[in-house]
Amino acid sequence: MNKTELGKQIKQRRDLLRITQEQLSELSEVGIKTIYAIEQGKGNPSFEVLNKVLDILGMEFEITIKRGSN
Repeated sequence: MNKTELGKQIKQRRDLLRITQEQLSELSEVGIKTIYAIEQGKGNPSFEVLNKVLDILGMEFEITIKRGSN
């Protein structure tokens, strides 16, 4: 998954929960400009920042081994 796809999923989940960017910013303690950048697939947020946002949205990271990799 790339940053653009991740941003789209975060925005879709936020919209589904009817949370504004401002509310997500306040709840996650992440700046509004950072929330906007994440949803646009821009910037380079840290794992910690993404984890805060995902936690508020009831989402989490999942790491798997690529198919065909040993």
